[in-house]
Amino acid sequence: KVKGHSVRRGGGLFSRGRVSLWQAMVACYPGDGTGYVCHVDNPNGDGRCITCIYYLNKDWDVQQHGGLLQIYPEGHNVVANIEPLFDRLLIFWSDRRNPHEVKPAYATRYAHTLMHTRSHTHGRTKT
Repeated sequence: KVKGHSVRRGGGLFSRGRVSLWQAMVACYPGDGTGYVCHVDNPNGDGRCITCIYYLNKDWDVQQHGGLLQIYPEGHNVVANIEPLFDRLLIFWSDRRNPHEVKPAYATRYAHTLMHTRSHTHGRTKT
């Protein structure tokens, strides 16, 4: 089971009169073959628009440790294979354009995720 902790914090970046939040999460995959099924970070139009993932895995070998992130960009016949290498930053749209999954990890895998949330409700953020 993936262990994670998330927090929300208001921020002024990109706000322009709208409420703007960053939601943070640190995920730890325990290395027992745990992955994460294919999903979209914002399937319901809740305001999350950008996902940023920063990897914290020193000496990661995807052939030995697994844990590959696969992104299936909407409308494209390709798969983006992203290795969770130390000091790598990945940024992508949070909506249906980028369904993605984490393949099973066989070593402890860490990732810090930030999601920029932008409310379209003038003063209220959908949760």
